[in-house]
Amino acid sequence: MQPTDLFLFAALAVMIVFMFLSSRKRKKAAQALLDSVKVGASVILYSGIVGTVVSQSDDRLVVETTPGVKIAVLKGAVRTVDLNAKPVVAEKPAAAAKAAVKPAAKKPAAKPAAAKPAAKKPAAKPAAKKPAANKPAAN
Repeated sequence: MQPTDLFLFAALAVMIVFMFLSSRKRKKAAQALLDSVKVGASVILYSGIVGTVVSQSDDRLVVETTPGVKIAVLKGAVRTVDLNAKPVVAEKPAAAAKAAVKPAAKKPAAKPAAAKPAAKKPAAKPAAKKPAANKPAAN
């Protein structure tokens, strides 16, 4: 066995050990993330949905995205958890729009248009008579 062969086997062994350790480290981080999910925590899902955890079971969470909208998801769908985040309450756009818009001046009520009589259908055309068949003249 030559020294270059020995070096290749050693390099391969080191790469396998690093891959094993990084995989183990990633699994521990994922498990720690799932363990940190508590009721009331703000979460971001892999789909991009942001919400607050309302309840949880063994492998599922109920996330409230906006007041009154609840979604049941798997715990594995959680990308990040923020235990200190305050829930964001969306302001109702209709209330904000009414406050910003001035009331319009009253206009006089328009008179209703006179009702038009219904249009009459044209009378049906009488059925055309069939022309008499030309009979040869009798001799």
